[in-house]
Amino acid sequence: MVSTPLSTRDAAAAKWSFKTRRFSWDFTPLFNLTAVHNKHRKLSTSQLQLKPYLSIDPTKIMGATPPEEIAKQHLAAVSLIESHMPCSPRINHGAVPLYWKTKPTCPHLNVETCDKDPDTASVEVSGVAHDSNDANPNSPPWKYPEWCISSLGQVDVTSIVNLITEGVNDPATINQDDAKPANVTSKSIKSTPKQFSPTNLWDEDNASRNNVRITRPSHDAWGIKKIMLVFCDDFLNTIYTLPWYQTGGLNNKTSTKSVTIGEKMHKAIQPILDVLQIQQSQMVRCLLAALPPGVTIPVHHDTGEWVKYTHRVHVPIIVPDPTKVLFRCGPTEQSMERVDCSPGHVFEMNNQAKHAVTNGGEDFRVHLILDYVEPSFFEMREAQNCPVQRVNLAPGEIITQTRRSIDRALEAGSRDQPSFLILGAQKAGTTSLYEYMTQHPWVVKAKRRETHCLDWRWNDALKSTEDRRAHCLEFYHAKAMRPYPSLRTGDSTPSYLLDYYRVIPRLKECFAHGPQLIILVRDPIKRAASHYAMVTSSDGSPEQMKARGMEWREKSFQEVLEQDIKNMKEDGLLPYWDMESKTVNSEIFDTFINSREEDEAWERYVRTRVPLNTGSYSPLARGMYALQCRQWFRSFSKDKFLVMKLEDMSSREKGVQWVVNKTMEHLGVPQFEVPDVDKKNAREYVDPLEEKEELKGWLKRFFAPHNERFGKMIVEELGYDRDDWTDLWI
Repeated sequence: MVSTPLSTRDAAAAKWSFKTRRFSWDFTPLFNLTAVHNKHRKLSTSQLQLKPYLSIDPTKIMGATPPEEIAKQHLAAVSLIESHMPCSPRINHGAVPLYWKTKPTCPHLNVETCDKDPDTASVEVSGVAHDSNDANPNSPPWKYPEWCISSLGQVDVTSIVNLITEGVNDPATINQDDAKPANVTSKSIKSTPKQFSPTNLWDEDNASRNNVRITRPSHDAWGIKKIMLVFCDDFLNTIYTLPWYQTGGLNNKTSTKSVTIGEKMHKAIQPILDVLQIQQSQMVRCLLAALPPGVTIPVHHDTGEWVKYTHRVHVPIIVPDPTKVLFRCGPTEQSMERVDCSPGHVFEMNNQAKHAVTNGGEDFRVHLILDYVEPSFFEMREAQNCPVQRVNLAPGEIITQTRRSIDRALEAGSRDQPSFLILGAQKAGTTSLYEYMTQHPWVVKAKRRETHCLDWRWNDALKSTEDRRAHCLEFYHAKAMRPYPSLRTGDSTPSYLLDYYRVIPRLKECFAHGPQLIILVRDPIKRAASHYAMVTSSDGSPEQMKARGMEWREKSFQEVLEQDIKNMKEDGLLPYWDMESKTVNSEIFDTFINSREEDEAWERYVRTRVPLNTGSYSPLARGMYALQCRQWFRSFSKDKFLVMKLEDMSSREKGVQWVVNKTMEHLGVPQFEVPDVDKKNAREYVDPLEEKEELKGWLKRFFAPHNERFGKMIVEELGYDRDDWTDLWI
């Protein structure tokens, strides 16, 4: 949800925060676990310090509605209630087309477009025009929605009412040892329930014992009570069925009492599923939400990857006076229409449209909120190497949450970190890929993008594997991430690919769990030119200048290339290269490659020509990808590797989103739409090959057989598409 719900009476003092849609990757905000209670979590002091993040003014958070604006909206809503704003007619349009939900109907970042003619308005977010369906390329292109509410039917909700009436009008409860949200007044909460009742499903203490407590940050901050039945993380990766919706035999730890409630809930909710014509298995979220009297949830649209894949259904359950409830929805704030909130009205809303709710009555208003997916969603996730998981939670089980993830406390520490390493090649787009990947809410940046913990930051003074592993893990947020196994972290250290003889044994020792390995390659001639331009550039911090080295500063590009050729010749690596004619002897090349002699020469070269104190080395060898990858392919299972080309990022057929999708598939992480696809670490430089046709010519002759060899290796050893890896960089 984009807006922070607040009441008029609390607007002036409101200072409750929740995570925004996108992360700045200051690490602390990632773990804003505002409503997961200390006494249940049993985490260490250092982990608990990540929990409170309550000091941010909501007006400073992207998308948060200022208190003054909420107060204004509340007064306007009350005025509409008092003027008896009519409800729009109940019309059954069928299910909302999901391709209408791939983006907001009126993006909050560019409100000006909302006033345009709906038939001609283009939608822009952060200055980027969208005219295609990013979520599913097989769906029709996005269009301005023709309607936002579909009345699907009417059901008798008496059986649900009977289950939830007890305690419905009791104030929300919190425990004494929990921090009270700043915008919740003492009138709307109480320290502990007056008397514990196992049949009061609104009681948070009861939920903690017999169900499972789940955080909904903005709703919890405002005192909206909830009964959780089915829930999922923001990426629909794991669907959790809570005890109060489980039926007999699903969990041997479930108490008889919980099973009874679950069976009753199943039976009570089934008529709604019958109206929707869906199966229980399609449900990904189901809860009952009680909105306190006198509260306005301001105009907003829902955010998160889950929105574009789900149908959002509301069913009013307990509404003492429907005329006092103002539920509005529409493509723009100005076009929002009132929805009939009479109990039993089953309606679907486009929650990418603007909507707002005000309870102007004297009692809590209860809606059942249900999200479901199409059956094809599960097939899509299987194809993306990220199958949906289903978990039955035990009564009283503890979960840990970030803004976009949910994990079981009993699984803390089950994911070893790092989860991935980008090995190289240098100047082949590794920085860009890393920055794209870490925009995913589940992918956490290392403390340094290039950790170098396995090469020049390796600590030779440490003698035990345990100490060396601990040293390497200090470059990541591994300790703080233990309670959240959904999250991944890794680094991008492009020197690793070439420096195999040092890195591979250290990786196996310290990261024995086997991180996923990613390799990016690039036209080796352009890579070498970019390498030279970077190392000889006068731009950069003192630390960067030192790391680049001084060896090439007084040399031309041709001189450093010829020096690398000389080094490789001296080490016996290029018997096929004629120094005078600058040509490759194909017969000698074919005989020499993949031989024991080549292996020995390559190891000799890497051991003697790859230093740790400078970046000014191997402009040609770094582009000999087959030789570099061969050592890695021999050392790890082939399914550990993902190899891609930098050129894929800029191609019309693929592009950044395709590259990132392939990377997420390799990690087993749900795909996401990359918000910022600009190039990273790109620099302008004078091409050192400009007007040097002779130099270009012998470079092409040098790399041609190496490129062909590398393409064949990728096809034969990794099983990649031959069309993508034939005639490389011709």
